[in-house]
Amino acid sequence: MSKDSKTGQRATRQRPPTKIIVERHYVGTEKMETVFKRIAEEQITKKVKEIAENNAN
Repeated sequence: MSKDSKTGQRATRQRPPTKIIVERHYVGTEKMETVFKRIAEEQITKKVKEIAENNAN
């Protein structure tokens, strides 16, 4: 770092805050991808059943 010519003090560097993102790849012993697929399939199946029931009425 260089010194400020007016004050004779070192200039401090401003660093942006660092964000650390931790991604889990497994839930227990299952891959996250598998878990997400299963959840999505369950939600789609549930929605399709709701729509079918509403159309039947």
